[in-house]
Amino acid sequence: MPALTVYFCRLIGLVALISGTTMLIERQPHIAAFGALAGDPALLYVMGIVNLVAGVAIVLVHNVWTRGLPALLVTLVGWIFLIRGVAMLLLPPDLISEIVVDLQFAEFYYLYAAIPLILGAYLTLRGFGAAASSPVTVGAAASERARNEP
Repeated sequence: MPALTVYFCRLIGLVALISGTTMLIERQPHIAAFGALAGDPALLYVMGIVNLVAGVAIVLVHNVWTRGLPALLVTLVGWIFLIRGVAMLLLPPDLISEIVVDLQFAEFYYLYAAIPLILGAYLTLRGFGAAASSPVTVGAAASERARNEP
């Protein structure tokens, strides 16, 4: 697996795994935060910028649709962040509130918690299991990216 994919598997995997775990441990604060997000335009803006930056960063350096499931998942996560960030910045807050209500976050909470747990566990295991023989550093990932560009 390419060093950049390993790096992103580790990064996204650990963040998703920790997020999903905290969702299982602290249900009520997550439900409250999700509800507050829809009703606060300033918070929507900040979260939109965060999602946009994360999505663009991943897509710019890892827009890989082949080379296996881990690479595909990293790319999909990047595009999801990018699209979600643009939507948070462009859609009116009342429409976002309707979408949040339609998602029924509280009713399907454990399903929504399972998504980052499963994704995080898979990417973390693949990321840390893939390159046990060679350590992944940002420099190694950047040099590999430079070699692969035309």
